[in-house]
Amino acid sequence: MRVHLINPSDMSFGIGVITPRWLYVIAAATPSRFGDPIVVDEILAPLASASIESGDVVGIGIHTGNALRGYEIGRMARERGAFVIFGGIHATLYPEEAFRLGAAHAVVKGDGDVVWSTVLADCAAGNPRQLYV
Repeated sequence: MRVHLINPSDMSFGIGVITPRWLYVIAAATPSRFGDPIVVDEILAPLASASIESGDVVGIGIHTGNALRGYEIGRMARERGAFVIFGGIHATLYPEEAFRLGAAHAVVKGDGDVVWSTVLADCAAGNPRQLYV
C-alpha cells in the first residue's frame, strides 16, 4: 500500500507560485510504517496515473477552483482499485459532492493531520469510515 497525496490542477506550469502547504503537513503526518508518501502537485507536473495501483491510498485536497479536476482524479484512482480520500475546504463544506462526483471512499473534514494516521490504518484494514472529523 502506497500513499499518494495529490494537489489537482488542470494546467501544469513547471513552477509554483503558491505552494500548497497541506501536501507537506499531511506527508509529515503519515506514519513511517506506510512509507514516504508520493507527493504530486499538478501545478508543477501532471499526475502519472499509472503510478496508482490497487490497494494504494490517494489523498486529494480540493478547493472550489480545482474540485472538478480532483473529482476526475478520484474516479480514475478508484477505477484502479485505490482508496480515495478527499480533504480540503471544498470537501469539508460539501462532502456529499466528493462521494457523488469524485468516487470518494472517505472525506476528511477539518484538520486532516489530526486524523490521517487513523484514515491510513482503516484503509490498510480495508474498512475506511465515510467521514473523519
